[in-house]
Amino acid sequence: MVFTPFVIEKNTHRTVYVSIAPATDEDIQQTLMVGWQTEWNSEYLQDPKIDRFSMKSDSGELIALGAYQIIGKQAYVLILYLESAPHSNPTIVNKQERKYSGIGEAMIAFGIKYSIDNGGRGEVIFDAKTEQLAEHYRKDFHALEITNSLSGGPRRFMLADVEAWQVFSKYLV
Repeated sequence: MVFTPFVIEKNTHRTVYVSIAPATDEDIQQTLMVGWQTEWNSEYLQDPKIDRFSMKSDSGELIALGAYQIIGKQAYVLILYLESAPHSNPTIVNKQERKYSGIGEAMIAFGIKYSIDNGGRGEVIFDAKTEQLAEHYRKDFHALEITNSLSGGPRRFMLADVEAWQVFSKYLV
């Protein structure tokens, strides 16, 4: 299964089509270099119930990784982690210096597709690590804030129905 959304190259404002496919061992090894914030080779993320996917450019450049888990009979997708490569990660470089933008939205759109491909209705759940992300999810995606079962955990959001379709349909060719 390969999904082909796009991101925007910041310097040129050029649309760059990328592919999202199951992450390889090589992809995970690349994250061991300086700058990646998640331990993608951790025992937790090696759990067979968790599916890891990579976003790459046509030249094979690793742009992002995502960890997704299908939950329940309704096949909604819990997006456990999304991380941009250090050159585009807004927690590492400032907004003007990022190489690509639109990575998170494309990875969430993939989660919606992943739910549909697994018999669901395209529902995804994800956490906001920061207040800025929470505001972004509310304002730009119209995501619904839902209760997080982890007391004191990050703020949790859901995209379903029309809101999920609006994000997903942006990437239909």
